[in-house]
Amino acid sequence: MLTFLFSAVFCAAYLSPIISHVEGTDFTEQEMSHYSLFCKSYSLIMTSLFVSLSFFLTLIDALDTLLILGNHTEFQRVATLLQDMVDFDTDVNASVFETNIRVVGGLLSAHLLSKRAGVEVEEGWPCSGPLLRMAEDAACKLLPAFQTPTGMPYGTVNLLRWVNPSETPVTCTAGVGTFILEFSTLSRLTGDPVFENVARKALRALWRTRSDIGLVKPFDLDQAIYRTIMLLQTFLYDPRFPTLYGMHKGTVSMPVFQSLEAFWPGLQSLIGDISSATKTFHNYYSVWRQFGGLPEFYSIPQGYTVDKREGYPLRPELIESAMYLYKATGDPTFMQLGRDAVESIDKISRVNCGFATVKDVRDHKLDNRMESFFLAETIKYLYLLFDPENFLHNTGTEFELGGLQDDCILSAGGYVFNTEAHPLDPVALHCCSRYQSERRELQDILISLSEPLRPATDQSEETPGAGGSRESIALKPGERRKARVLSCPTQPFSAKLAVMGQVFSDNS
Repeated sequence: MLTFLFSAVFCAAYLSPIISHVEGTDFTEQEMSHYSLFCKSYSLIMTSLFVSLSFFLTLIDALDTLLILGNHTEFQRVATLLQDMVDFDTDVNASVFETNIRVVGGLLSAHLLSKRAGVEVEEGWPCSGPLLRMAEDAACKLLPAFQTPTGMPYGTVNLLRWVNPSETPVTCTAGVGTFILEFSTLSRLTGDPVFENVARKALRALWRTRSDIGLVKPFDLDQAIYRTIMLLQTFLYDPRFPTLYGMHKGTVSMPVFQSLEAFWPGLQSLIGDISSATKTFHNYYSVWRQFGGLPEFYSIPQGYTVDKREGYPLRPELIESAMYLYKATGDPTFMQLGRDAVESIDKISRVNCGFATVKDVRDHKLDNRMESFFLAETIKYLYLLFDPENFLHNTGTEFELGGLQDDCILSAGGYVFNTEAHPLDPVALHCCSRYQSERRELQDILISLSEPLRPATDQSEETPGAGGSRESIALKPGERRKARVLSCPTQPFSAKLAVMGQVFSDNS
């Protein structure tokens, strides 16, 4: 109940600015008073009611939404709170898939956005930082799930005791193939390749299970893997993925539309198939208008909901598609979906302390719960739909500097959203190579060698080891330089090159 109470109050404040933005007006005095009431309630909850890990997971999932909506002060406060309070050494069973997209993805996104939020970042950011270390800690808790004969992870892991020996080996394709975005980001930022390696191994193992026409077995969550695979070429600059994982034609196995599938028009727009995307979107939109939301399952032949799947948990997928299509076309039809979404959520789901999941779209009965993805995704995509000037829509006109010597351009646009709508900056992946410091050292050596050599001084009478004495790097005619003997611990990079006879260093 605590998680629901916090989440509901949290999103009540989020929906108000969206409604105001849609109507094209500024905050009214009444709206401002509601926002003030939220802040007071929010502060009471934040300072006194810490009783469950799920409470903190909601905060992690919603953290980057705070920044995107412009609340930098609260972003800073929550980020500090999470660093002080969250401990992943907890005896709790967790979904490997959900923990990755919500916790690891949420922490990585918040880490990459922290400088924009006014957080005083560490030297060398984004290659270091407390939120990055938290993401690494969370991901390490998931690694035992990948210790299988195939490399495909188990679906559940205990954060303290690893995988239960009785854990089922059955999992879905999304639970196997979607780790590549978060885990590759983590490996590139930290320099530890283990995360990207296990994610790639799992994805390759999944590909080997394909049928003769190149398809893998479908499942409810598998919408996530299609989006992930399509984004890989751009995110990792790896041309192998479109070749290895192209989808081919298949036959209809069940004439049922699932609300999770409504991401598809947005994905079509990203590859430039606007005509097909628009047609698909209007089909989904007609279902939305029929019920004021998308039921989990909708029978296409019957034109109605499927028994026991009539709920609408405030999912974001159709709103996500509307955002991408409006950005691609400027067609006001997609903006209208956003208006309809805000209106229906406000009228159907509002309760005294916020908004609730719709248990049944046929009579609009409500459930006593709300998923954190409403804060992380639905609210975010709605806001971005109505805020074309948001920094996430940046096309390269703005940027910020990062890296060990502020020589890395970040936040220049091209953000990639993970399955939970956490934006990741692909440029950041190339700022933190494990060999970056060695490359800089080599660059400094080459620059120094390009300078004119100073005349060598006669050191024949100098006492070996005398303070300040150095052997001249100049060689006499016919003289060969003797290679230095390798020793432990590992020598600096310049010494390695000197041993190989490629660069001569004076050790200064």
